Amino acid sequence: MFSLVNKHEEFFDYLVTNAEYFHKGTMMAREVMGDMSKLERYIKDVRELEHSADAVTAEIVARMKRVFITPIDREDFYMLTSNLDDCVDDMQDVVMSLKLYHAGLSGEEPLRMADILVEMSSELIVLFRLLKDIDKNETEIAKRARRINQLESEADQVYRDFISDLFDGSHEVMEIIRWKEIMEALETTADQAEKVGNIIKEVVMKYA
Repeated sequence: MFSLVNKHEEFFDYLVTNAEYFHKGTMMAREVMGDMSKLERYIKDVRELEHSADAVTAEIVARMKRVFITPIDREDFYMLTSNLDDCVDDMQDVVMSLKLYHAGLSGEEPLRMADILVEMSSELIVLFRLLKDIDKNETEIAKRARRINQLESEADQVYRDFISDLFDGSHEVMEIIRWKEIMEALETTADQAEKVGNIIKEVVMKYA
């Protein structure tokens, strides 16, 4: 049986914190896409989120150098840390792309993509909390990780349908460029969130 006794469980608290930063970023993006008047305020906020996540990541790395025993292998923990940090970075890119391309009002598909990211980030928060006791929570972790896979598949379909419609010949060139880039940023973030979920599954398979 895998035990975390005296193995610095606080490392998982750091991951929960960064998962919460990711979730806040997804919520900001969703709000902005529903009300572009909030964009300027949230650009500042999402930058602060990214800096805060970087600080947490740096603290994790520093603490790993100072302790002898970590909850899971250092390599696995570093992969979780760095890939989760990338999620926050990608979310900042989404919000910045809304400003860069002067997005205007969002359609149904971009809003659905944002909703998917909100749910994916919520699942990651729960997953990192559950990782404190892998043996006890193995079944629940597997279920929630599968949900992340399902959400990413839905995001793929929404993205493909949107891009197909975008190039149907009825849209202006600037609109095509603008929303293609924004949707790609959203899709990249969904892919990255799924990557974190898949790493969690690999960790559970190794330690459960």
